[in-house]
Amino acid sequence: MAQAFHWFDNEAALTEIARVLRPGGALVVMWNVANGPAVPSITAVEELLAPIWPRESGFPLDMMSGAWAPGAWNLPFAEKAFDQIREARLANPQTVDPQGLVAFFGSMGWVANLPDEERQPLVDAMVSHLTAAEYVLPWQTRVQWVRLSAPT
Repeated sequence: MAQAFHWFDNEAALTEIARVLRPGGALVVMWNVANGPAVPSITAVEELLAPIWPRESGFPLDMMSGAWAPGAWNLPFAEKAFDQIREARLANPQTVDPQGLVAFFGSMGWVANLPDEERQPLVDAMVSHLTAAEYVLPWQTRVQWVRLSAPT
């Protein structure tokens, strides 16, 4: 799973995953997290989004706080059914043009779910604040994996 586990009821999902995996089978979960500010700065766009940015998500560009955080699924149940969770962190910078950056923000539910009469002016305002040809988003990909324990 990539960028999706935060939508699940963790304990119910892990119960079902443990049911369908063979012993020794692996569950891999990945997240991209911000690893510094965008270059060049996108502060003006972040300020446009600030009034609607979900408070539990962290700000700016840190979508990995609270229940969405990598490791949030490390529940007592997981320790019983699965071996130890392992993690790797990999640099994963992404270069996008202004349209790609607007599409990135537009793909977030808290923007995409706005009524058209609110979303379109916001998109237009974002576009007007993005004057560089490209932006580098310094993501770090966090990969966590765990194997289903052998039956005891």
